[in-house]
Amino acid sequence: MRTTTRMPLALLALSLVGVLLSAPTAHAADEKLKVKVEVVLVSKKGNEVEPAELQKMKDSFARQNFNFTSFKRLSQQTLEVGKDEPTEVKLPNGVNASLRLLRMQGDTATLRVEVPQLSAVDVELGREGAVYQRAGKHVGGELILVLSSPPGK
Repeated sequence: MRTTTRMPLALLALSLVGVLLSAPTAHAADEKLKVKVEVVLVSKKGNEVEPAELQKMKDSFARQNFNFTSFKRLSQQTLEVGKDEPTEVKLPNGVNASLRLLRMQGDTATLRVEVPQLSAVDVELGREGAVYQRAGKHVGGELILVLSSPPGK
């Protein structure tokens, strides 16, 4: 009798191991990341910083010897970016940038950012700070994608 009770328990244990081993694979394919995406127009014409939160970006650019004097947010949205399909961001210069999640490791995500006529770039995004990525020319300036984790994470 003990043999019959052990056999079903052994089969149950093996099936649980199978479920546990297959679960991360299914989860990894469905993995999504919320990304706050801002489109900012920077230029050397004027000296407006709109909204005021972009002063931090202006200071960061100045430390790196980028001589832009005007910073203006054109759009802001929070998107879900996954591994399977790229997520599109419409830019005011008529092209679409695309974002795709490559991997997540700890508190860091690696995203591929593609903008037509510019090279594709892989960027690392953490829970704090922001990543600035050039997104082409527009009305006498440059478009910059500002990628960050949305607040509340």
